[in-house]
Amino acid sequence: MAPPAGEVALPADLAALRETAIGVLRANDLGDITRPSPTLYPHQWLWDSCFIAIGLRHLDPARAAAELLSLLRGQWPGGMIPHVIFAETSDYYHAGPQRWRCDRVCTTAGGVQSTGVTQPPMIAEAAVRVGEAMSRDERVTFYRRLVPGLMRFHEWLYRERDPDDTGLVTLVHSWESGMDNTPTWMEMTKPVAPRTVRALRRINGDDALDALRRDSKEVPPDERLTSADLFTLYRIVRELRRSRYEFRTIRNTFVPLVQDVAFNAILVRANEHLVTIAEEAGFPVPRWLARSMRRTRAAMNDLWSDGLYLSRDFRTGGLLPHPTIASFLPLYAGVVPDSEVDGMVEQLMSPRYWAKYGIASVPTDDPAFLPRCYWQGPVWVNMNWLLADGLDRYGRREAADAIRRNTVDVIRSSGSMFEYYSPLDGSGAGSNRFSWTAALLVDILATHPPR
Repeated sequence: MAPPAGEVALPADLAALRETAIGVLRANDLGDITRPSPTLYPHQWLWDSCFIAIGLRHLDPARAAAELLSLLRGQWPGGMIPHVIFAETSDYYHAGPQRWRCDRVCTTAGGVQSTGVTQPPMIAEAAVRVGEAMSRDERVTFYRRLVPGLMRFHEWLYRERDPDDTGLVTLVHSWESGMDNTPTWMEMTKPVAPRTVRALRRINGDDALDALRRDSKEVPPDERLTSADLFTLYRIVRELRRSRYEFRTIRNTFVPLVQDVAFNAILVRANEHLVTIAEEAGFPVPRWLARSMRRTRAAMNDLWSDGLYLSRDFRTGGLLPHPTIASFLPLYAGVVPDSEVDGMVEQLMSPRYWAKYGIASVPTDDPAFLPRCYWQGPVWVNMNWLLADGLDRYGRREAADAIRRNTVDVIRSSGSMFEYYSPLDGSGAGSNRFSWTAALLVDILATHPPR
């Protein structure tokens, strides 16, 4: 397929890589939603669909818009958009509707099954990107369909998850962060592991637990969360279910509560985009919501510590001493003071984070670092995309371009659209034929082709 008009013709090897990416997106297209991968992730994930739409806009803007609008099918009456909207499929998923039983709590807008937690609010970012590929009339029509649900989602985040008016939204499960097993979150969840899990670990390590799990048919267990961590996260889901997913009840349980730095950084940028979208669509932003948006930007300063940003324990107010890739997302939010940007970029580009094949999700000298294990070390294309975008807006174009070149190089060296990649040897890991890797590659090749 030739690049759309206005896009630069690519060298043969990159043109072939682009075709591979397009093939992955087509194979994972289920009509109005795109699954992240054919086997491990057979449903619709919130932030996956947003990154997917960013790539799809270069191929079919209307289809990209449909991807985002389809997320509103899963919206709860209170405004939450869930992190997974379950598709009608017989494919097995280890945390399917039977684990959440959200149908006992509410009915979603589209009558579909969903989970009871959310995910980083990337919808507004994706909507603006899709809108850029449309005519003005098409964009306004799209925005007018999206804004009511999108506004209610942002209102829910503040009303439900910032009840103390701190400006920072609180998460109730690591799955909400999108970075399921980073050391920050696993440190918070280990104390609430079920007794049976603790007992089995003492007797047989993870071996006995591995026999109980069913989510590692496609991906080796050593590339995923440990079994002990997974069963602990299941326990937290059970408690959320008992609490009917209401924060005022959840805060009185054992559930770990985190003001996650990456989620709130993404929210800062999403709020800015929401204002732009609402203005063009002719919808006023409620005064109280605008005030909350401003508070979030200001409250990011409370997460600053020794040259980086950290997540915070909602209950104690203490910062969680585990820097990860999330610590750099305030660069994407645009909240880092100009005087601190170069110091953060220097850390990001240092061997501690930037190994041979890109930015590790956990520092390479951290005891928890595992180069092929999910969010404990691998390079993630979506993180690279977010960081490069933020660095562009700070005028650090050289660093942004280096990240994008590295992203293309690591995908090219593997030859496949993997979920994540080892920062040490560039090998692909996790699920293959992964949609957001394919979509964001398409976007990078269209907007910032390697020179």
